[in-house]
Amino acid sequence: LVSKMAALEVGQAAIGFGDAIMLDRASEEAFISNLKLRFENGRIYTYIGEVVVSVNPYRNLDIYGEAVVQQYQGKEIYDSAPHIYALAEAAYKQMKRNGKDTCIVISGESGSGKTEASKIIMRYIAAVTNAAQRKEIERIKATLLRSNVVLESFGNAKTLRNDNSSRFGKYMDINFDFKGDPVGGHIDNYLLEKSRVVQQLPGERNFHVFFQLLAGAPDRALEAMGLVRNVGAYQYTASGQGLQLAHVDDKSGFQSVWQALVDVGFPGDTQGLLWGLVGAILHLGNVRFEGDEDQSTIPDKSMLPHMARLLCVPEANIVTALTKRAVAARGQVMERPLGVAEAKFSRDALAKALYERIFFHIIATINSSIHARPVAETGKQTVIGVLDIYGFEVLSLNSFEQFCINYCNEKLQQLFIELTLKQEQDEYLSEGITWHPVEYFNNKIICDLVEARPTGIVALLDEESIRPGDKTDAAWLDKMRTSFASHKHFVTRAGPQDRSLPEGTFKLVHYAGDVVYTVNGFLEKNTDTLFKDLSRLMFSSKNAILHDQFPEGDERTWQGAAKRPPTAGKAFVTSMQAMIDTLNTKIPSYVRCIKPNHRKTPKKIEDDLLRHQVKYLGLVENVRVRRAGFCFRETIEDFFWRYKLLSPATYPRWSGAVRDGVIQIMNDMGLNRSTYQLGKTKVFIKNPTSVFRLEEERDVKIEQIVQRLQVAWRLYRIRKDIRAYYNELLAKFKDVAKDPRLGARVVWPKHAKSLDDAERCLKRIYKNWWARKKVLALSEEQRALMRLQLIAHTLLANKKKGFSLKKGFPLLPLQHPKLAEFTAAHGPAVYAVECFKMSRKGVAMKRFVVMTAEHIYKTDASFAVKGRRVMPIKEISSVSVSPHCDCMVVLRSIHPGQDSVLLVGVSSDCVPQFLALLYVTARALGHKIEIGVEDAMKYNNSNKPTGEKAMQFRENPTGVAGTYWRKGQVLYA
Repeated sequence: LVSKMAALEVGQAAIGFGDAIMLDRASEEAFISNLKLRFENGRIYTYIGEVVVSVNPYRNLDIYGEAVVQQYQGKEIYDSAPHIYALAEAAYKQMKRNGKDTCIVISGESGSGKTEASKIIMRYIAAVTNAAQRKEIERIKATLLRSNVVLESFGNAKTLRNDNSSRFGKYMDINFDFKGDPVGGHIDNYLLEKSRVVQQLPGERNFHVFFQLLAGAPDRALEAMGLVRNVGAYQYTASGQGLQLAHVDDKSGFQSVWQALVDVGFPGDTQGLLWGLVGAILHLGNVRFEGDEDQSTIPDKSMLPHMARLLCVPEANIVTALTKRAVAARGQVMERPLGVAEAKFSRDALAKALYERIFFHIIATINSSIHARPVAETGKQTVIGVLDIYGFEVLSLNSFEQFCINYCNEKLQQLFIELTLKQEQDEYLSEGITWHPVEYFNNKIICDLVEARPTGIVALLDEESIRPGDKTDAAWLDKMRTSFASHKHFVTRAGPQDRSLPEGTFKLVHYAGDVVYTVNGFLEKNTDTLFKDLSRLMFSSKNAILHDQFPEGDERTWQGAAKRPPTAGKAFVTSMQAMIDTLNTKIPSYVRCIKPNHRKTPKKIEDDLLRHQVKYLGLVENVRVRRAGFCFRETIEDFFWRYKLLSPATYPRWSGAVRDGVIQIMNDMGLNRSTYQLGKTKVFIKNPTSVFRLEEERDVKIEQIVQRLQVAWRLYRIRKDIRAYYNELLAKFKDVAKDPRLGARVVWPKHAKSLDDAERCLKRIYKNWWARKKVLALSEEQRALMRLQLIAHTLLANKKKGFSLKKGFPLLPLQHPKLAEFTAAHGPAVYAVECFKMSRKGVAMKRFVVMTAEHIYKTDASFAVKGRRVMPIKEISSVSVSPHCDCMVVLRSIHPGQDSVLLVGVSSDCVPQFLALLYVTARALGHKIEIGVEDAMKYNNSNKPTGEKAMQFRENPTGVAGTYWRKGQVLYA
């Protein structure tokens, strides 16, 4: 297997080990050295069994074209060099072959290439499906691919670590029909970083869509929205002014997003509303407040008319919603002015809510466009899920968003540990498999620290967020300090004199490293408060998107509604658990993405960064488990039923124990006990090559069985069709022998296409029978005449104009007093007719042609026989006639210059009779004469070896019937 993989690097020589389980030593140093060697030589993919380790190259590589797709399509994972295509093919084949849902989990820290990996997987699946080119399937594939463009625009941004960082989590299910073609899909999103809309760290930008709008929208569109083409003119984008992004062009990006929105279900008029809302958020950020802590006003209202038009709400209502708040007191609703700080909070809360709801609307529209049709229409459906979610983050200032993102990565790491390390080893022990345990760090303790209820970090955050009275981030920190004082993964300041951490912070010892979180803002972001006044304003909008996305603004639902919706933290923990539950229902595949350096430099690896990621991702432990473990496991019963057809002893019937049947199959396949083990309930196979061999042999056997079934079914259908067809045929032809027409008018029964050949054969048999019946009813003379007609038909049908059997074939005897005297002397006349013979000089001379059993005589009226007028039939080499309606015949002699040119009879009807009788007479002598039809007949009657002439034919312009000779030219009509 090692040598095979070494020979399969895509168009290049092998570098290092393509699969890390083949390393001489399963050590951290050996693994890192192999990864570096491969990366520095352009090999960005390395396997750990079926796990793909992908190192971000920070450059374009020519390893994703159509030719490369073909190298991996239909192949097993070890048939070609390590590549993410191989993993996508394996997941697709697993789904299609076994009819089970699969998923691909892509993980790694920010900037490691997760989003690009998910797009590569999507493009591969699109490339290898829908061979029949069905339009609806192509539409679904195009929508799935184009959705990436839209979601990157609205969900990605430049961060300090990544120019195209996903600021939301995405899980996409792709539904496939029983043929393996995509028939729909569904996208779930997790924790959009909406705080980025109103504030970004130095060196970072807001979401791409704001910059694409200002850079790429037509001047007329910007003018209609009241915008100027200057990112520095807007508070929410000003911090991104002047930042250069590699491989990102905001101007062309706008055109791409516009077209992608059309492709995923946003027509032009709906897009106008959508872009207008993006523009309204930019205007909203420029709203300034003056006043004090008790009241506020908006001194510059120049942006408000634009906002009112774009949001489709009255301008006055915007001012009221931003500067005042409705409060209920003693059964009365009163307006309370907002101070400047509260007004700013209200403004930013509305901006964040607006953007989040726009994002939700986009996701919902895409889902509606790619919604899978019912199973009743498509047959059984299976799913491939692709998870592309934010990577582990450590920033200079880490807040609530980083806390959630890193918790998400802890959950994914726990899933990876459960499925690839812990669960696998636990299964070996429970099954009684010989096994040497591999030690690893289980991060469940960190997940419990965050999510445990009622004592986890999120539970304490919720408790502080919703309790009555003054709520502060500092009070929450104090509660955590008390609750987790002895927890080895939670660190905070021991007291005022402790300078190990900044004040108002705590540190979590994550699996991926230590992160210090600043508590300021946690409570605010957790409660995620949006005043009802703002919700009501948005619900009242005439913009359909806003109205639908703010249902909580409907005052009719306020009374009796739940007072407290779930906090952001609790909702996120719940969504993460739902995501893990979803992934646990599918057969997982993993892409572990590695960030080689912090500077995004091609071909550059920072050793400490690489070592840190290899360590916290548990890659070396994964290598050790894979080296010692088994790549395949299946219940003994399922294994037996899947592979029983590989052994003649177990297929089609096996009367022994299922366990013994499995052993029989393995023995017949030549797999010894060192390649597999039988546990208490499962079969474990060590090497992928053994599994591939079983599958390949099974495919061959299934094809053979299918062929036999197809033959049996076709035979059954044919027999069924034949029986019905022949029964009807017998009924129709039952009394045909008594019919004067012998069934000539019987209509043959309709039949299946499979009986076409049979019917043709039966019709031939019937026609032969009919002909035989007709012929046997004739006299001997009539039969002889019919034979001559058939010979003439064979020689001239569709060749000579005017010839037809329908004309009849009258043999009219020549009436001449001298003929009887002639036949008495030279033998009976087979045929005699008046004719003209062409002389050597081209003169037509009247003669009589008499054919006997051996000769052709050309006599004058005296019927005197002269030597040169006698032509032995055996000396005739060939005969020619023209395709026209004439009477000319050329008899070619075996002697050069002795050809005879005759105008036979008075009509062209005499020619077929003459030829048929000459053919029969020659055959009786054992002589074969070639008879042909040609337009320019050549002859030589000059009595010399040379002197060949060509006879020319022309239709008689006078229209007079008959054949006429004019100086070497034949006129006919």
